[in-house]
Amino acid sequence: MKKNNLVVNEHLQNALKIVGVVMCLYLFLVGIKGLSSGIKNMGGDFANDILTTTSNPLLALFIGILATTLFQSSSTTTSIIVGMVSGGAVTLSGAIPMIMGANIGTTVTNTIVSIGHINRGNEFKRAFSASTVHDFFNILAVLILFPLEVAFGFIEKSATGLGTLLFGTVSTDEVFKSPIKIAIKWGSKHIESLSFDSNSLYIFISVVLTFLMLFSIVKLLRILVLDTIKQYFDQYIFKTALRAIFFGMILTIMVQSSSITTSTIVPLAGAGVVTLRQIYPFTLGANIGTTVTALLASLTLNVTAMVAAFAHLFFNIFGIIVIFLNPILKDIPIKLAERISDMSIKNKFIPVIYLLIFFFSLPFLIILIGRL
Repeated sequence: MKKNNLVVNEHLQNALKIVGVVMCLYLFLVGIKGLSSGIKNMGGDFANDILTTTSNPLLALFIGILATTLFQSSSTTTSIIVGMVSGGAVTLSGAIPMIMGANIGTTVTNTIVSIGHINRGNEFKRAFSASTVHDFFNILAVLILFPLEVAFGFIEKSATGLGTLLFGTVSTDEVFKSPIKIAIKWGSKHIESLSFDSNSLYIFISVVLTFLMLFSIVKLLRILVLDTIKQYFDQYIFKTALRAIFFGMILTIMVQSSSITTSTIVPLAGAGVVTLRQIYPFTLGANIGTTVTALLASLTLNVTAMVAAFAHLFFNIFGIIVIFLNPILKDIPIKLAERISDMSIKNKFIPVIYLLIFFFSLPFLIILIGRL
């Protein structure tokens, strides 16, 4: 009888968590809609101010890195970018470099987690290489695809082409009509009523709501999904590279955070449960899975926002094609991760210096110089 009560309580708790996820997802979408509406209400002056910040693609790239490093979530950054594209504050061509930067910035969480193993010799070496392989893949993808995008705009053209194929037109005036959109609009109106007719406050509340709700979604889904599935990681998930990519994508979609899914496997790498070569394709799947958050957010906005979300998806797919499926480039992230982990064993200041300079100081200085 006692055992049955425990089972019932567990099912009830899980049901409440699922309800919590649904409510948080709704409020997250309300926040995105509020951000887009607030930007539209601000008019041209606000849009021009943002555009002068992001008109330089290199500057936009580092804005994406720094913003995601501070948010600790590419899902948050790209969802906000999608909202800004919808509101007309950022063009699609201006948004793509920021999205690329977000892919780099999201890897900071893995690195921070791995530094927790710093006093444990080979365990730290395995954990640090497992975290930085994600860094180096995303950096290499940006080094290759960023100049090609600036020169030819192939990601923008691919995303726009898919948008045109699906919707017939790509315009901020073309909106999705659905009962969910009506419910989201109703919620954003209530948020607007709390802003005392201040568009700046409306945008601020919307951004804070977006961030808090995504954090809550990740927290709840992590309890529901990852804690249950951890025991199957080695046995099922990492059997083949294709399976690792697939599960990395699915798990990230389920928990709405690549930072969480990739950070979860860092301690497993440190313990020697999984190898660096097994983790590598898993992180690539996580890159694809994390694009779903922005795609969800764009559904409450307009077609242009959806195309911006497509651009994030295409960037990650092209990165896998160009690097992981290329025998010449495939092992470069692994070799770089192994190299820096070997150096870090000899000098424990290297991981901290790498973290502070690459993710914080360098982006901040480039943004500061770019604004002068």
